[in-house]
Amino acid sequence: MTDQNQTYFQQVRASGRMFGFLGLLLGVTAGALTGVAIKGLIDEPVVSGSGALMFYAAFGISSLMTMFVMLNYLSMGLLVTGEKFDIRLGMKSAVIDLADISAVRIAEPQSRMTRAAAQSRPDRRSIAKLWSVLGVKTGIEIDIRSGDDSVVTWFVASLDAEALSEKLGAVIPSNASDESSEDSDSSSGA
Repeated sequence: MTDQNQTYFQQVRASGRMFGFLGLLLGVTAGALTGVAIKGLIDEPVVSGSGALMFYAAFGISSLMTMFVMLNYLSMGLLVTGEKFDIRLGMKSAVIDLADISAVRIAEPQSRMTRAAAQSRPDRRSIAKLWSVLGVKTGIEIDIRSGDDSVVTWFVASLDAEALSEKLGAVIPSNASDESSEDSDSSSGA
């Protein structure tokens, strides 16, 4: 396989509705801040004293939180190269050696909240890390071997989970591909 065939990139983005909703929320909060500030400069202030401080602090924090969510949870880049799997989500990133991956499987489509709530159920596989984008329910689960021979499972959101799973399955060591197919066979039989 050439280097070009071993490289796979996927951009995972939230739906346009999510961008639209958060953009509208940001516009409304910024508009309210601007409108009240201009009204206070031109005429009698709408709020004054400690009420003004509270108002500006609340709307300012709301705007900053909306911007933070927009920058950190709406887009993720996944890159599979010859020996590494690179995940970039906002300000967070992780690089996994493909040799450390012991199994890859397509995860059940669930929302982030449902997936997180399922962690407390004893019949479910424990997910150590959720790499997810708001509104994207599909993805893969990766079993990663750590230094002390324990295995942790990560969930990685993907708009095309089949292609990502197939690409990772093709480049990870053959024993992981065998485990991955056995896991999917046993889960489909259950």
